[in-house]
Amino acid sequence: MTITINDITVKVKLLKSDTILAQATVILFDVWIEHGWKILKSDRLHPQFQDYVWIQAPSYKFIGKWNEIVFIDDSKLFDQVVEKIYDAYHLARSKDPNYGAKEPVSTEVVNLDDINI
Repeated sequence: MTITINDITVKVKLLKSDTILAQATVILFDVWIEHGWKILKSDRLHPQFQDYVWIQAPSYKFIGKWNEIVFIDDSKLFDQVVEKIYDAYHLARSKDPNYGAKEPVSTEVVNLDDINI
């Protein structure tokens, strides 16, 4: 059986985290569901997307080393999956006008003479 990018769908949930921008779920044939894909902030520009993101497959840390739980052996298909995840993330981000907005900072001025001590 050969899996193509058309057999795969992606769902993205935006997060309000300092490091993890979103979580992605990759669905194969509408029956196999992989949770745990992450869209992370990066300090390096992604060469393909020209954005400061890194997309990581589901993984776990063991003895100081990250090990992928999901591994796509076909590098071309892996690149297509990553691109599909990024496209879904970019679409979700564009639909949420408040995504990435900081909480408003109070600019109220308090006069110390008005405080009863």
